[in-house]
Amino acid sequence: MHKTIFKILSSTIVFCMLVSIGFLLYTSYQASKNPDQIPAIFGYKPFTVLSNSMQPAFSAGDMVFVKNKPASDIAVNDVITFKEGERKLITHRVVERTKQGFVTKGDNNNVKDSEIVAPDNVVGTHVFTIPKAGYVSKFVSSPWGITLLILVPLLGYLLLEIYDLISRVLSKKEKAV
Repeated sequence: MHKTIFKILSSTIVFCMLVSIGFLLYTSYQASKNPDQIPAIFGYKPFTVLSNSMQPAFSAGDMVFVKNKPASDIAVNDVITFKEGERKLITHRVVERTKQGFVTKGDNNNVKDSEIVAPDNVVGTHVFTIPKAGYVSKFVSSPWGITLLILVPLLGYLLLEIYDLISRVLSKKEKAV
């Protein structure tokens, strides 16, 4: 019974690690192939929140996922991610629509953003959030994180194989006696 539970648990962990590695490799490949485009998986673009301007909706360190949406479908109270300048991305709530674009404001800010967001600068609308996943993403993309992401699953796999081999040898000895 314990062996079955252990095997299911270890298989689940290995599967999750493989999916994570695949996700990171895919987004890294996309980022290197198209450095001017934001990597997306099934149309969802992940971003790490860097400030608390949108609290309580989400906090610094959370990971938000956005998806493309036509500018005509964006409504007041939608949370959008948009480009400000060449490299800066901001995720704020739409508080007003104008002919020029969208007036936005962070939920935790006292004033509206100073510039109107042009429809062409909208990256997407907020779909869901994974709390604190941005910290994990940042760590995993570091040299230590990549090393651990490869070595820990490999070590776990080797330990499982050694455990399985020892179990088979011991069970053969018990049967022989």
